[in-house]
Amino acid sequence: MVTGVELKSELVQTVGNDGNLSSADTIFSKEKSPSVIRAFKNVLVICFAFLLQFTAFSAIANLQSSLNTDANVGVNSLSIIYACLLLSATFLPHPSIATFGLKWTIVISQIPYLLYMVANYYPKVYFMYPTAALVGLAAGPLWTSKCIYLTEMGSIYAFEKKLDKNIIINRYFGIFFMFFQSGQIWGNLISYLVLMPEERIYAINGTENNRSLVFESYAKCGADFIEEEYQAVEDTHRIDRKTIDILCIIYICVCVCSILIVAVFLDQRRTSSRDRMSVMFCNSMKLLVSTVKHLRHINQLLLIPITVWSGLEQSFLWTQFSKGFISCVLNAKYVGLILMGFISCVLNAKYVGLILMVYGICDSIGSFAFGQLVKLVGRWPCFDFAAIINYALIITMLVWHPSQDQIAVLFVLAALWGVTDAIWQTQINAFYGVIFTENREAAFSNYRLWESTGFAFFRIITPYIRVRLVLIILAIFLSFGIVGYTMTEYRSRTLEETKDKTKTNNTVSLS
Repeated sequence: MVTGVELKSELVQTVGNDGNLSSADTIFSKEKSPSVIRAFKNVLVICFAFLLQFTAFSAIANLQSSLNTDANVGVNSLSIIYACLLLSATFLPHPSIATFGLKWTIVISQIPYLLYMVANYYPKVYFMYPTAALVGLAAGPLWTSKCIYLTEMGSIYAFEKKLDKNIIINRYFGIFFMFFQSGQIWGNLISYLVLMPEERIYAINGTENNRSLVFESYAKCGADFIEEEYQAVEDTHRIDRKTIDILCIIYICVCVCSILIVAVFLDQRRTSSRDRMSVMFCNSMKLLVSTVKHLRHINQLLLIPITVWSGLEQSFLWTQFSKGFISCVLNAKYVGLILMGFISCVLNAKYVGLILMVYGICDSIGSFAFGQLVKLVGRWPCFDFAAIINYALIITMLVWHPSQDQIAVLFVLAALWGVTDAIWQTQINAFYGVIFTENREAAFSNYRLWESTGFAFFRIITPYIRVRLVLIILAIFLSFGIVGYTMTEYRSRTLEETKDKTKTNNTVSLS
């Protein structure tokens, strides 16, 4: 059992002389560790802040292919974000945290998201691309800081209440992702309400050629969908500029509120003394090496496929599923309006938002529910349940051809995908925090690196390949991911049992 003083040094880790993580050089700004109430307050502050920020960012990101179609600047900006995130997750988290502390790392990392939303107000290449790069660079420190903060608050709560740390950390990640995923509900609801009036749409060209393109694209919805062919239909209609400006202003205001919440209400993290800042910065440079060295851990290597899968499955829903199954089918449903020149990608955006609201609701509820359920049935059954559902959904989308008479199926698919995503997001995050207790920053940096690899990979290749191939890739990564996770879980349990036996034997020997 550690003392209160020892707990403070255990919770935050820096790099020792050997390049590995050791005892902490940072503490909370108060002399004592946060109380249980303050710890939970900090969790709620992070939850509300991320809810607001990603209500705005996710909603505007989901609509990039419809909002900013000139030179494909919207979709290209998303690719830049995830490409820069690969670099950010590897090199920036610890230097940022060591220099600014967890609180101000989060605040500073939120600002590029705000700038990106401002750039959407005037979406030119020279605004969108630089701000997108800044978002990608900021995302690594932002998410690593969040993961460490939640893990430490869970550890503090468990220590004070003498509870199982793993259970509390799982619960905190469940609470966080309940808030975070509910952002999909509110963001898509805002998009739906603002984009709903049909008079805010105008057709660019209602020629006979465009009509034939619509019918041809409908024949290739579902597994046969390919974005490159479908883009010609989307480009025939655009969203009214005034509507885009309204959306941007709303999202900018929401993002500003998020930044203020963290700046005002989140407890500060400071170095133990200002004259140690240079030492900490040197140590942070060593952690760059530690992040790479972390790949030598068998557990980390085994978890790479499931972590990449986490990025792939999220990217698939927001790109291929929303276009190949939702937008594509709704074009056909409103074919009469298309022939009159009124329907456009804005109606697609509206109904994409409506269906993805269902996804967000299930994801949000599932995040909290499985955060609680895992302490009753364990993490292993939850992972197996999610994998079985995902396999079933992948097979369904491979064989089922969506049609205008089966729109309800889209809601079911989105809902079930939301349930499984809730499991992946909460439990993979928590699992990293549990099994890599001695080098969390390097572990979470690797988590963001490999998840971002999945995001970037699909963002780059999916416009040029059919959904059928995308679904096969998903099934392959899910299979490798489950095998890797199972082996890691087995290794972790075996290690715990060995430690327990050793402790028991030592106790018997002493008696």
